[in-house]
Amino acid sequence: MANEEKSALLENKLKKEAEAYFDKYRPQMEALEHSLLAKVRGGRPSISDYYALGKQLEQYDMYQSVCEEEGSVNLLGKIPVIAYDVITAIAGVSVIPIIASVQPIDEERGTVYFKDVRAATTKGSVTAGEVITDPRSNIVTPAGFSNNSVVNEVDATTAASTLTYNFTLAQYPARTQTVTINLQNNPAIYAIDDGNGNLVGVGLSGTINYLTGAVSVTFAVQPATGLNIYSSYQISYEDAPDLPQIDTFFNSVAVTANVYALKGTIGLLQSYGMRRRFGLVAEDELAKDLVAEVNREIGGDLIRILYANAQGNTTWDKNPPSTNISYFEHKQTFKDALADAESVLVGNAGRGTISQIICGRQVAGIISTLPGFEKLTDGTTLGVHVFGMLDGITVVRCPNADVLASNIALLVWKGLSPFEAPVVYAPYMPLVVTATLPVAPNPLQQMKAAAVWAGVQSLVPNFVTLLTVNDVSVIEG
Repeated sequence: MANEEKSALLENKLKKEAEAYFDKYRPQMEALEHSLLAKVRGGRPSISDYYALGKQLEQYDMYQSVCEEEGSVNLLGKIPVIAYDVITAIAGVSVIPIIASVQPIDEERGTVYFKDVRAATTKGSVTAGEVITDPRSNIVTPAGFSNNSVVNEVDATTAASTLTYNFTLAQYPARTQTVTINLQNNPAIYAIDDGNGNLVGVGLSGTINYLTGAVSVTFAVQPATGLNIYSSYQISYEDAPDLPQIDTFFNSVAVTANVYALKGTIGLLQSYGMRRRFGLVAEDELAKDLVAEVNREIGGDLIRILYANAQGNTTWDKNPPSTNISYFEHKQTFKDALADAESVLVGNAGRGTISQIICGRQVAGIISTLPGFEKLTDGTTLGVHVFGMLDGITVVRCPNADVLASNIALLVWKGLSPFEAPVVYAPYMPLVVTATLPVAPNPLQQMKAAAVWAGVQSLVPNFVTLLTVNDVSVIEG
């Protein structure tokens, strides 16, 4: 099967499975449509968002089935009732699907994908088998590949005592009345075809077989030796047996799932007091904290991976270059720095735009005062969180300097396709929480545990670049 067919099948499979998951888990899908993720996506989750959520819900169903087979499903307590809501809430609120490609895997050691384009035909400047679009190694801009026009093709070199030269055009069949033959450094000597297979000109004549590309030319006067004989023409695509061809295919990277697990304890008496006094279920609060902490660590790991693999660094000086320029005026040039950084990103990957800005708190402070910024956070989220939107770009704020320095911004391109992202989150077992269990030897202590089994790693480093803000002493003080 051709690579482009495999690519199309993979994308169609993703769409069909997303539609099936939507029908199977409709309440959760509809909840996702009203989440922060949907707002970041422009009002509606993408096909890959639906697929990723549905796949994780299905993985939880498999986890529950295993528990039932082992006779341990009773240990889950209320978890089967709330598990869907927990997984959906994570998908809708967490920064993970915003900054990473979410590609659930079916094995502990799975495979994730990204898109490449390869030439299947040798033509122009491109050789068959050459990868012309690979985000890891820039792109190749072909010349004369899809274009049917050929200009100054070298077909022969003049030799002593030779008036007649026979050669075959590199590409054929040729379109009638488009063929021109020239002699190097001799613009006055040329011939053009008359549409009937004859080459008629000045100081040069001959014939051409349009279908086979066979050419015969004769000079009226012996030319100097060592001069190139050029041909320019158009290929007749209508008469050609085939067109130039590319293969769109998905390259793959192996990923190994790691386990993130935490447990927490709470006293039975404390739980009773919280329920009586505040109406809070301490066990539920503990479960929320466990889920939040695990997700916070995964988000931090993704950002550390992005930072370690970022390609290129653009700088912006916080201080105005002159005392005649106010800080307010100078601050507007921050968008110029973003444009410069975007050009670096495009130069590295050959495509893309800034779709996410992941930044330290001081950079977030600068962005929040720029025209076009809309704040989305309510200030209650701990750790890395969606801060707002700047001219349609999602701004993710990282308040922890141990994850990302306050003067650093990671500029990321993440396409709508799950195969176009700088990092990947590949859950093998979705995030689950155990029922409340007693802690030995003290029966007044109870505990819960949360765990997720997922791969977290770099996918396409060329889709992320750095922006560094110099001299933040004013805002740091």
